[in-house]
Amino acid sequence: MYQTLINIKKVSLVFFILTGLIHLGSTALISNSIYLKQAFILNRTMDIPVVLTGLIYAFSSMRLSLTDPNKKHKVLDISLISIIMLVLAGLLYINLAIPNLT
Repeated sequence: MYQTLINIKKVSLVFFILTGLIHLGSTALISNSIYLKQAFILNRTMDIPVVLTGLIYAFSSMRLSLTDPNKKHKVLDISLISIIMLVLAGLLYINLAIPNLT
């Protein structure tokens, strides 16, 4: 289980960096009025993956640093997964229910 968490942390960091760079790049393209249609599509769709991979990385890092690898921590695992699911549901609600002004 401990090695799995280490691998999740590594993979989520790579995805967080990639999705973050794509999101920042699309923001830079929008601010410079370059490829506006494609940049708007990327910008609107990449906010949820950036937040989700950032949460997975942060919570896997917290889980690794705060717990003993020899003991089971079901309550902590359930609470961290619940927080990630609530944030994801909130982001989906915000993106789908609130209309874009642009």
